Amino acid sequence: MGAMGAAEPLRSVLWVKRQRCAVSLEPGRALLRWWRSPGPGAGASGADACCVPVSEIITVEEAEVRGRHHPSGRWQKMEKPHAFTVHCVKRARQHRWKWAQVTFWSADEQLCHLWLQTLRELLEKLTSRPKHLLVFINPFGGKGQGKRIYERKVAPLFTLAAISTEPAQRADPMAGARCFS
Repeated sequence: MGAMGAAEPLRSVLWVKRQRCAVSLEPGRALLRWWRSPGPGAGASGADACCVPVSEIITVEEAEVRGRHHPSGRWQKMEKPHAFTVHCVKRARQHRWKWAQVTFWSADEQLCHLWLQTLRELLEKLTSRPKHLLVFINPFGGKGQGKRIYERKVAPLFTLAAISTEPAQRADPMAGARCFS
């Protein structure tokens, strides 16, 4: 672990669910990776490595720790764990994306804050991410549930990503129309 310098990778051992994982963030490649780490000294990524491009991260937030989350495994011995959650998109079949969340845990509060700060800084540097959007909703889409789908599934993701939205004013097709006989 070291302080994040210019394009310097950040590497740590953190917990994901009940597994000890090696986690790396490579700013040059803008890639967050993690894989199971059987113990100290294990540094090579295995076949079970997961990775998320920084551009596909929606947001990163500090996770609230309440009591014991995992009753079994070695990490229950951790004194007062600290955590952060990475909200991202997960690619699914047929060009669909799903919202995914991964929570990383550590006994070291400063380490969690370093990861939070570093990931947030990388997200702020993304120039392709909009800050404000004008949203057009097809009221007939989704079997007539377009507005409801937007409000329940899409709008919360924009809020999480700190993107403000403004619904487009629907023009009445009959307004201003005149009939001539």
